[in-house]
Amino acid sequence: MPDDTLTLARALTFAADTHRNQRRKGAAQEPYINHLIEVMELVAQATDGQDGEILVAALLHDAIEDAGVTAEEIEARFGARVARIVVENTDDMSLSKPERRARRIAAMGDKPVDSRIVKIADVVSNLRSLVVSAPAGWDVERKLNYLKGCRQLIEAGRGANAALETLFDETAVEVESSVRGDRPMTIGGREEALRHLEVEMGQHVHLVYLPNTQLRWLTGADIQKLAQEAAIFFPSAAIHEAHATFDGKLRKILLARIRTDDSDAVVAFGQRLCLAFEQEFVGIEVGGRYIRVYADDTE
Repeated sequence: MPDDTLTLARALTFAADTHRNQRRKGAAQEPYINHLIEVMELVAQATDGQDGEILVAALLHDAIEDAGVTAEEIEARFGARVARIVVENTDDMSLSKPERRARRIAAMGDKPVDSRIVKIADVVSNLRSLVVSAPAGWDVERKLNYLKGCRQLIEAGRGANAALETLFDETAVEVESSVRGDRPMTIGGREEALRHLEVEMGQHVHLVYLPNTQLRWLTGADIQKLAQEAAIFFPSAAIHEAHATFDGKLRKILLARIRTDDSDAVVAFGQRLCLAFEQEFVGIEVGGRYIRVYADDTE
């Protein structure tokens, strides 16, 4: 047990460092490590905390897909089984979202039990976030379609862990009811507040960040292109050049200041910029609140 505790502590430190600059996609923008810890907790509850390696794998399940860590590094640090579980819970991000979803469902039933347990816990955590703090721009139909895909995935892999599958079933029912009624849901016996992108009365000035995730040199042509994209949505916009630092790198960025009452249009504008400029994400600030719109949410 002391060895397991030490390994889990190392995994927590590694996960926190690996995902240190990442946040969840929802309006609350929670630190990404919160999701990883929740998945680990769900796995621990379902397995009575008796399997240290599966808990480490739960913490690291997104390290390859979202943070660029290699399977070889995970194996060197935490062993072959942990690396296998993480790999088996990693999508091929070169594929389109529909292709990834289809492959995920098709492969689910053939995965070992430990990999399915981590995936089910991951899905439960994601479903909770769908209600409590959904990604910007997700309407009821999109949320219900996501829930449908989750049900298909879990159904394809039944038989891994009865307690966790029962929790998924209960969560799915409550999520559907909450999404249709736009009301809070209960998590662990506590009612969680909904977190939306809030827009108060009056006209806000939205600040849209084009973050230059490719770290290239931006030119006058990029400024002109950004202005043209803004003109599709808004009668006016102010475009600014600036410098910013994130992920430990200084980069040139572009900003657009937009005065509008329509926050949904700003989200749609951000989604369009992700595609037009091939950005991993675009930042939006309104009323002192900051969210990210991700390229993955434009499909």
